[in-house]
Formats: sequence, C-alpha cells, structure tokens
Amino acid sequence: MDLGFGRQYRLLTPAHFKRVFDGATCKASGPGILLLARHNDLEHARLGLVIARKSVRHAVDRNRIKRVARESFRHTRAELGNIDIVVLARKGLGELDSAALHTLYGQLWRRLIKAADKHSSRTTGHP
Repeated sequence: MDLGFGRQYRLLTPAHFKRVFDGATCKASGPGILLLARHNDLEHARLGLVIARKSVRHAVDRNRIKRVARESFRHTRAELGNIDIVVLARKGLGELDSAALHTLYGQLWRRLIKAADKHSSRTTGHP
C-alpha cells in the first residue's frame, strides 16, 4: 500500500478549501482543533491544513502539528474513503506534545469516518 503524501492527496487551491468550508457535511472537534469534511468525486481522501500563526504562535509548533497530521492521515487514508478534510487549529493545540497529537488525530479520524458513513447512508437511503 502506498503511504506517500503526493499532490493527489492534498487540497491545493483556494477553491478546494472553499468547497469544504462552504459545504462541510461532517465535523469532528477536539481540544484546540476542528476537522471539516465533505465527500469528493475522487477515489481517495484529500487533506488540507489551516494552522494559523494567530492560533499557534511558534513556527516549530505549527510545523510539528502539520507533520503529525500528515503522518496520521497517511496511515488512516484508506479507511477515510473519498472525503476532503480541512484541519483547523485553534488556540492551545501547540501545547500538546507529539504523542498527544497522534492520539487526538486518531480519535478525530475515527469520529469523522463514523460521521461520513452516517451522512452517506442518509443521502443514499441505505440503513
């Protein structure tokens, strides 16, 4: 299984991000973080990161948050299906260490998978 994080697995343009922000069908949140998601027409999930300096002051912390998010996403990508995900950082996220971030992302991916499954079964009419 390919565990890379190539261009096809990233939200690249402002239009990609806007589509998720405007039409998010699934949400998952934790301490200092919000995940928004929307189904896409592709065969795989894509990830976009919004880690603002206003939310996480130090570049070292912003880079660590992004690195852990990408790594966690790569390992969970196959289970996520075909959704676009935007990770939004809030105040306090930079204070978590890498192990806590890994745990938090794992919990959020599971919640997002559950919410996406529930939403897709509602829209297609299957139980």
